[in-house]
Amino acid sequence: MTNARRWMVVIGSVYLLILLAASFSYTLLIEPGQADPKKLWLDENGDLKAVAPFPPSFSYPLGSDADGKSYFIKIIEGAKYTIGLSVIIAMGRVCFSVAGGYLLFRLPPSIKQWFKGLSNALHYAPATIFTYVLITPVVLTFSWSYDLTTKIVFPCLVIIAVGVPVISIYVQKEIDLAYRHEYIESARIMGAGKFRIFRKHLSPYLKPKLAVMFVQQIGQSLIIFAHLGLLSIFIGGSDTRVMEYDVKTGEAVTRSFSMSNEWAGMISENFQYFRPFPWMVLAPVTAFALTILAVNVIAYGLKGERPAERVKDQGIHEEQENASLDKEKFRMVK
Repeated sequence: MTNARRWMVVIGSVYLLILLAASFSYTLLIEPGQADPKKLWLDENGDLKAVAPFPPSFSYPLGSDADGKSYFIKIIEGAKYTIGLSVIIAMGRVCFSVAGGYLLFRLPPSIKQWFKGLSNALHYAPATIFTYVLITPVVLTFSWSYDLTTKIVFPCLVIIAVGVPVISIYVQKEIDLAYRHEYIESARIMGAGKFRIFRKHLSPYLKPKLAVMFVQQIGQSLIIFAHLGLLSIFIGGSDTRVMEYDVKTGEAVTRSFSMSNEWAGMISENFQYFRPFPWMVLAPVTAFALTILAVNVIAYGLKGERPAERVKDQGIHEEQENASLDKEKFRMVK
């Protein structure tokens, strides 16, 4: 890995760690003693200066919501759910996929082909649609009957399960490719067991690839969160409030608010106010864009420069080419 790529990994990682540390620090240390936000902004003389939502200013760097709470604080508070859950989902996907890929590697070819067909169906179908159908009963339809922990854990498990089959096939192909290397074939001939081959040879071969895959899965999880937010699925549940009553019908006009301040939920709940109060949408969108950019920078830095890999078939092919070249050298010229 070159110095430039190493710095890319460091910069992206520091950005994510700062957001997570600030989010947990605010929730544990600052939020308990903080006063309730005010919807009216008064100047030094007590005169009314503005009514929430407040535009961006020195006191509100990213503006405020309709309740007068700073959007900067809301984004910091929601980072632990948006980024933290993405990291947990990516870790779960990679761990289950490594186990699933190794089991697929040990299965007969006919069963491998069946699983390959199943994973292809999930690969081309939008993961957001499967996730939306499976988690809607818990997060949206019957959200009143589930607690906050269930509303967070269940969607994460569904997102992990949707991605595992496709990634398991990828891991299985990488293991197949690794077993074609000459050093693994030599270890098998010398009597090395399956566990020793996995620990001594496969693990060092797969670790760089799994590191890149882990970072890429963080980015994919963030994108799924954004899609679910546009479908009014809020990770962590939603709080429905009565905003006003219709003058003609008397029916209550309600709105759903994200209970966890997860960024995708903040985009969805305020999208209708984009024109009069654009900062209510631009703030979480910018946070999403910068975070995905940081994840992509880390992934690009981890890829690095990979040396050419020599496998058995390549070695045989090179020997055949060298033999043909030797024959050309000794061809008789008339």
